[in-house]
Amino acid sequence: MVQETSPLQPYLEIIEGILPVTPIAMIDLGSAQQRIREHPALAPLLQTYLADRALGGQGGSSADGTFDATLFIKWVIALSNLAPAIGDNLANGEQSAAPLLDSWCAIFEDAVPLLVGRVSGHPHLREGARVRTSPLMNLQPKAGWARSCNRFYRLGLYDPSFLKTLQKDGRLSASAKLLRADRRS
Repeated sequence: MVQETSPLQPYLEIIEGILPVTPIAMIDLGSAQQRIREHPALAPLLQTYLADRALGGQGGSSADGTFDATLFIKWVIALSNLAPAIGDNLANGEQSAAPLLDSWCAIFEDAVPLLVGRVSGHPHLREGARVRTSPLMNLQPKAGWARSCNRFYRLGLYDPSFLKTLQKDGRLSASAKLLRADRRS
């Protein structure tokens, strides 16, 4: 399982690019909330965050529709730094319950970093389905795993040509582009 990419945490870079470099307690919440809502990669992730919080009964937004930018940023940082635990059987190399993503590559579609590939062992998708994941939070190809917003994936064969296959079939927009950890996109 030789991969051609190195570790990547795209949302940490996105947050660093739109927020001033200050301690999280000193962020101008109104300004940060507006930049998050308007950012093409953060806006869809914010929707996932708010839905997750609402379903979990943990809140996340106030009655007037605003949200706490510091909690959102902490959530993004936590997901981006989350690594599989020994109990997930990914870190120690044992067979895992995490779905396998084969013929995978990392892409940007509409500014959102994602993985695409063929999935096996997913709890809700058919075997061999061609998929795009929820937003990509952490990609560790040499370690053989990735973290989307919703779950961990084991990584099989890396195949950057799969992007063109999905575009040709109309399953991805023509504007989708390969995301490579070495920054040659």
